[in-house]
Amino acid sequence: MLDLLAPALPLEQGEVLTDETYSRDFRERRTAIRNGDSWKLERLQHFEEEGSASRDAMRRGDWEAALRLMAGREDALRRAAEADVRNGSPFHRVRVVEEPLTPYLQWELHSLRQRALCGHRIRVVLAEALSRAEAGGAPARVDDPGRPRAVPRALQRIRGR
Repeated sequence: MLDLLAPALPLEQGEVLTDETYSRDFRERRTAIRNGDSWKLERLQHFEEEGSASRDAMRRGDWEAALRLMAGREDALRRAAEADVRNGSPFHRVRVVEEPLTPYLQWELHSLRQRALCGHRIRVVLAEALSRAEAGGAPARVDDPGRPRAVPRALQRIRGR
C-alpha cells in the first residue's frame, strides 16, 4: 500500500449526518460497491453503539453475556466476508486505539477480532504510531498483505482474556 497523507476535509463542503442517516447511507453505499475496495477508519475511543444486545450487556456490566451474544453471529459474519469476495469488494477496517482502553474499545476489540477470524479485513493501529501523521508530519502506513489478522497480542490485555 502506498504511503499517503489524508486529504484535507473542509467542513464547509460536508454535511453533518445523524447516526441514523449515516447508518442508512453507509449501508446503501456499501451494498452498491462491486469490484472495488472500501475503507473505514475508526478513531473515536468511545461510541454509544445502539441496537446491539452484546453492547447492551457490556454496558450493564455483564461481560460474560456480552461475549456469549457476540459469539452467536459468527455464521453471519462469515457469510458477509464471503459476499465481499464474491462481489470483488473487500471492506477494510482500520481501528485506531489509544491506551488505556475504554470499556467501549475493550468490547469493540473483541468484536473486531471475531470479524477478523471470520474473514474480514481488520487492522488495529496504536494511536502513538499515527502521532506524527496527525500532527502534519510523515505519513502513516498500514500494511495489508491480503489476509485478515486478529488483534495484536499487545492489545489482548482486555478484560476477560
